[in-house]
Amino acid sequence: MTFAEETGLIAEFDIAMMRKCIDWLRKNRADKVSVAVNISGMSVGNDQYTKHLHALIDADTWLKTFLLFEITESARVADLVQANNFVQGLRKKGFHVCLDDFGARAASFQYLSVLEVDVVKLDGSAVKNAQSAPKGRAFLRALTTLCKTMDVETIAEMVESREGLEFVRDCGVEYVQGFLFGKPDADPWSFIKKIDRKLFA
Repeated sequence: MTFAEETGLIAEFDIAMMRKCIDWLRKNRADKVSVAVNISGMSVGNDQYTKHLHALIDADTWLKTFLLFEITESARVADLVQANNFVQGLRKKGFHVCLDDFGARAASFQYLSVLEVDVVKLDGSAVKNAQSAPKGRAFLRALTTLCKTMDVETIAEMVESREGLEFVRDCGVEYVQGFLFGKPDADPWSFIKKIDRKLFA
């Protein structure tokens, strides 16, 4: 994604990834599996990208049940008002939108104050730092409390141990992701089976 942003091809890249996700969801619709797809902060300000995206999701209204959009902070969002209009355009159609990599950049709190999202994904490095910093637990608790007040759900990235899981739970984080549950896999079904074994074995 970073390479696509640097070369000016990010809108085309994001649309190509969206098509692949939608194709996969169509093939596996009966299994009722949800997918989260990243959108670069640069793409949300691209009118042509927005038109292409809505044309894709309007063709299959059932997608709103299985597709979550994640706005990444890999590139700075230039116009937050325009970005929020983009987010609300998706939410009005029933889609959930997540602010990804929260805490990775200094602008995170500015984004949260303007972008009316459904979910905040806490950056993995910020979560790890909170575990080791003297005031980290208090900070993470305050952040999750703020999100709850705003009716925003939280996900912690890079949870790699039982201790890490207990830490973020104690801080009020609602959902987690990380190597504790399995490493990334090119085959979604293989990954899902591994998670099932870990959670229910």
